[in-house]
Amino acid sequence: MNPLTGTMNKSISKSESKLLVIQSDLKYAKPILAESKVSPNLTQKVYEKTPIRRMGKYSGSPGQHKYFDAVVRNWLIDSQTINKLCRQTNFTQCSPPSRRTEQQKQADRAARKTPFRVTVYRPFTPNPAPPEFSECDYNNCVYTGSEVTPESDAVYIYGIGLFENVPKPAVRLPHQVFIFSEFESPVNLFQNNYLGPYSKWRNYFNATMTYRMDSDIFKNYGRLDFQLKQKIDLPDYREIARKKTRSVVWLVSNCRTQSKRMEYVKELQKYIQVDIFGGCGEKCEVNDERCIPDLSSTYRFYLAFENSFSTDYVTEKFFKLFIDGMHIVPVVRGGVDYNREFPEKSLVNAANFKGPRELAAFLKSLETDELEYSRYLEVKDRYRAFDVENRWCPVCEYLHKLYQLPENRRHKVVDLRKELYDGHVLTPPPII
Repeated sequence: MNPLTGTMNKSISKSESKLLVIQSDLKYAKPILAESKVSPNLTQKVYEKTPIRRMGKYSGSPGQHKYFDAVVRNWLIDSQTINKLCRQTNFTQCSPPSRRTEQQKQADRAARKTPFRVTVYRPFTPNPAPPEFSECDYNNCVYTGSEVTPESDAVYIYGIGLFENVPKPAVRLPHQVFIFSEFESPVNLFQNNYLGPYSKWRNYFNATMTYRMDSDIFKNYGRLDFQLKQKIDLPDYREIARKKTRSVVWLVSNCRTQSKRMEYVKELQKYIQVDIFGGCGEKCEVNDERCIPDLSSTYRFYLAFENSFSTDYVTEKFFKLFIDGMHIVPVVRGGVDYNREFPEKSLVNAANFKGPRELAAFLKSLETDELEYSRYLEVKDRYRAFDVENRWCPVCEYLHKLYQLPENRRHKVVDLRKELYDGHVLTPPPII
């Protein structure tokens, strides 16, 4: 079965082997080959996706799935090929996500005549940007403003700024679901009193939306999408490796962190060349995101070290290295299980080594092995970083599925401290 077409694989002609059928969000695609030019063995039209801006917040349509693939390849990809080259995880997408049909969305609206009414309670931020649900896979939701009323089905509250002096909503009814949202590490947020033992917010919520995989609503900072290129489109990775002249680079602004990353890097510098730019080193002439591609032509490795060790915490400092033309190998250190969640040889995981000295020895051996280093560049180049989805789409999906449960199973009380802090602030490994 071809996972991209939903059809059985068949023998194809030589001319057909130059085509890849891409079946994804056709709203943002354009046909590049008339169906009449394709053999009967190949029943789908061929589409070329329209590129969408890839840096920063990976903007695109307000819908759930962004741009997946901009390249029309030279062959049909079958499931065996994909399984050999890509391993699906919470952070790695191997084939275009399936989309719900318009008929399914209409069935949602028929089953529930009144859309789910979502209120964003944020009294400390006047006029927050309104949620957008129209292009989500589950879209029978509407935004009702920032005032909680008896008609509100879900009340969404940001953790940022949620101090004890923030008043609770005046209305709270049994049918309402109060959702707590936070995307910062608990290490950086402990000063916010909602994590305190006697906070009025500690046992106030029914659900959480965080970067953690065990959240009621999981929303990470990004994901890696697999894209297999034809050979003629691949750069000469050995030539790229040959032109590099320096070892390790690090762009960093926060020097004192729970992860002790500065202490780790200072020790690493004893054994390998590490150049530091930003607030904790030399100034980069341009802003960080534009500076990195310039540095990637010179340096072999980039330190993507998180500021804190927290369960599943991996941020944009890692994902922004997976854009076109970024031929540099990430060296990672943080609380997520990188070996489990990300492709082998797309990065170097500091956790695989006893300490900075052993890591430096591996990096030095890799940078002197042109063939092996170029393999890392090639594997990494199979993936592109994209935002997973509109922040509000998983909220609407959660409400659809929650209200399919019996009423006595819809509600729970979340202990924020236990859910977000206890056992999830991890101790960084000793620096030896």
